Amino acid sequence: MASLSQYLSTLNKDRRLAVALPVKVISNEVGVAPQWSCTYEISRRGARLKHVRGVMVEGQEIWLKRLDVSAKYRVTWIGKDTGSTEGQFAAECMEDTTIWEDEINGKLQPIA
Repeated sequence: MASLSQYLSTLNKDRRLAVALPVKVISNEVGVAPQWSCTYEISRRGARLKHVRGVMVEGQEIWLKRLDVSAKYRVTWIGKDTGSTEGQFAAECMEDTTIWEDEINGKLQPIA
């Protein structure tokens, strides 16, 4: 299982922003309705979020929706049951779509 530091190092070229934004998480798990979560940190290609029911394993494909925009993501990391990252997961966007508003996207330009 990947660690949080390994996840963050994969995003080293992306600017990250520590911001709490509500997003809807839609998983493919049977019997699990879409659920609201909140971000801890975002980048243009990914997000670290509060864990929700239906996010089960790394590699799982989910949808994240912010306002009226949704995109397919892959779960890249799930926090361990103990420690400061308990109850968190990270996901990376599998599409060219970004779900963040223009004002936020402007703050997430790649680091030169």
